[in-house]
Amino acid sequence: MRSFLSAIAVLLLIAACSPITPRTEPDNLFWPLPPEQPKIKYIKSIYSEDDIGRAYSIRETLFGKTYIDTLSRPYGVYAIHDRIYVTDILAMRVMVFDLAAKSLHVLGDEGAIQVPAAAVADAQGKTYVADAGQAKIAIYDAKGDYLTAFPLKDIKPVGLAINESLGRLYVLDRVGHRVVALDLSGKTLFEFGKQGIENGQFNMPLGIAIDKTGILYILDTGNFRVQIFDADGKFISKFGEVGDRPGFFSRPKGIAVDSEGHIYVVDAAFSNFQIFDRSGNVLLFVGRLGSEPGQMYLPAGVAIDENDRIYVADQLNKRIEVFQYIKTP
Repeated sequence: MRSFLSAIAVLLLIAACSPITPRTEPDNLFWPLPPEQPKIKYIKSIYSEDDIGRAYSIRETLFGKTYIDTLSRPYGVYAIHDRIYVTDILAMRVMVFDLAAKSLHVLGDEGAIQVPAAAVADAQGKTYVADAGQAKIAIYDAKGDYLTAFPLKDIKPVGLAINESLGRLYVLDRVGHRVVALDLSGKTLFEFGKQGIENGQFNMPLGIAIDKTGILYILDTGNFRVQIFDADGKFISKFGEVGDRPGFFSRPKGIAVDSEGHIYVVDAAFSNFQIFDRSGNVLLFVGRLGSEPGQMYLPAGVAIDENDRIYVADQLNKRIEVFQYIKTP
């Protein structure tokens, strides 16, 4: 009996040292279709910590995890340095998937986040979370420990962008139809925008992105357009209009920019993301309604990391879909 128990213990130890069997993902999903040269490749979907290669301990192998690691309703997403920050509006927390450590830590238990609409992180891993339910920015260190919060008066924060070189945090205010620029200690520096349809005005803005030069891209959802500004809020250009064909918008939700300046806009009504050049010419669209790889069901946020990997918050499929932008040699 003792030898039998010892053998079982060894088997459990071996199992605990290895990640679970990864889900099978297709390796041949590209956009556009052949014979055109592919520009976007589907990589994988992340539903839980297991999908990033998490290894189980002996206790977890026997009794399961003591915490919930699955996504409930992912809304916002941000990615930098092998970390994916997912704001889950149903679970009321931010789930940080560390691809290098193959582990997960959760933000929100401390600091009492109510509606985490967006999150961004700096190069050191300090995380800023926009809590639209309590009108504040909650801040956590790289280990996930709560540090402090910036209260926001008369602001409903639904989007964030960070410019570390200028020491600025841009906060998108859905109710005030504006952008408020803070320094990294929470002091208001300036703001721009108000409700309207003219250049530099907004109607229910929902998404904000920043490129490597500091240019800002605002998803002006209620006006069905993208507006582009310099780092100080000066209007540069705009594109977009309402419609049900490629190149138009119906229910735009998220925006991001890759390393070559292409602009990605997620549209929940189309169940896809469209890719535009700086002038607003549509280059490609990716996805359609469904639950299979490369399909989406009410997608929202989108992020692109420094390696041009694209992360889409696929809300009702309860996952993050990962794609790769393929640069032309």
